[in-house]
Amino acid sequence: MAPTTVCARANATLFICDSCLNTFRPPLSSHLRVVKYHSTISARDYSILPSPRSSKTLSHISPRVTTPRTSRPILPIQTRRRYTTDVTTPTHPPLASKGLAPLQNRRLISLSGLDAAKFLQGLITNNVDPSRTSSFYCAFLNARGRVLCDAFIWVLPEAEWACYIEVDGEEAEILLKHLKRHKLRSKISISMVPNNLVGVWAAWGFEEDQLQDPSLIASLPDPRAPGFGVRCLFQGNQDLSGEKANPPFPILETEQYHIRRYLHGIPEGSKEIQREGALPMEFNFDLSSGIDFKKGCYVGQELTIRTKHTGVVRKRILPVQLYRAGDSVSAENTGPRFDPTWTVGEVLESGTDIKPLPAYADAKRVRATGKFIAGIGNVGLALCRLEMMTDMRISNEGGSWKPDSEFIVQSVEGTENFVRIKAVVPQWLKEREKAVWNKERTGAKTADID
Repeated sequence: MAPTTVCARANATLFICDSCLNTFRPPLSSHLRVVKYHSTISARDYSILPSPRSSKTLSHISPRVTTPRTSRPILPIQTRRRYTTDVTTPTHPPLASKGLAPLQNRRLISLSGLDAAKFLQGLITNNVDPSRTSSFYCAFLNARGRVLCDAFIWVLPEAEWACYIEVDGEEAEILLKHLKRHKLRSKISISMVPNNLVGVWAAWGFEEDQLQDPSLIASLPDPRAPGFGVRCLFQGNQDLSGEKANPPFPILETEQYHIRRYLHGIPEGSKEIQREGALPMEFNFDLSSGIDFKKGCYVGQELTIRTKHTGVVRKRILPVQLYRAGDSVSAENTGPRFDPTWTVGEVLESGTDIKPLPAYADAKRVRATGKFIAGIGNVGLALCRLEMMTDMRISNEGGSWKPDSEFIVQSVEGTENFVRIKAVVPQWLKEREKAVWNKERTGAKTADID
């Protein structure tokens, strides 16, 4: 169909079908509002209607004036940009050494009332003391001891114990229903906090006292890894301006925060911590100060305590580095090195098996040594069998890992070209694991793992 020329008075609304919309271009000086039909119609079935700013009828301009029953106005007019089919390799910005990043994928649930502390004590893995004024990290479990979601509990300075529960945005409504299901006769109030009221931010590269600002509600040194950064709650929406946008508060993209998480081996959210499928120890809640093994009963405690008494956790989330044959990789315990020119981490499917390189020719008979979880560029997270992919020893028998072992995860480029993957065990993780799991055997005092 040839391009359609439409003449209309300013301040008018144009209803047009999809096929005509591809060729129609309103003049730059026009104030037409383009409205697409929901249903497929003839290319000639369009109408010109007055905009809200004009009360005059413009029916004489169109040969067929019909008002659609359903329509979606798009305001203002935006010219569609046509992209070529040429695909260029995207790159990531260099990793920032300090900054402040908005976490728009996180939501807050408000919990308050006389029974708030007692109510929450029976649902999460960490200890809720009414006299506790500091915020903390935890997990909600189901009755089988599987993770429902990870959460931060922000204790609010009020007369009665109250808090914000910070969770992944995709889990917020589900968790809200979960809390209301267990409410029964508890004297509590539960509600979702509007996004424009409080914003969640992550900061790193400077001290916590440098974050003092009139809009700062609370801050917490992130307990999941040493030196990872500070988590913050600011009043208002997630658009800081003015003096906060200047050093030492450079505003960064959220992707910078996720890359930093992967380098530290920290999973977060429902896409990385499978709902009702993940075990808290395998996802390092015990090493992230997220579990209190001495607290009373709570939902899912039985399996958690039984695993603690056995003293065996064979799989854990670890940071991984992707590389090609012949590429240099980071040394053991030094952490992955981020390469901003890579894009493999984004396209690898979550849950892809990791297997030893020499045995991949007979992949159906080879046991997977881990599963790829998520990644950006050449770094990411993987659930690894420790005795197969690292030098850590869980049992007296030992594992199959050797210093020259190599592992692969199939590339999207085809079966002929494989991406190698290397799991890195941070030194702090080994120290925390020893402090938490070897305490009873060594008789050592409780180590400070914050």
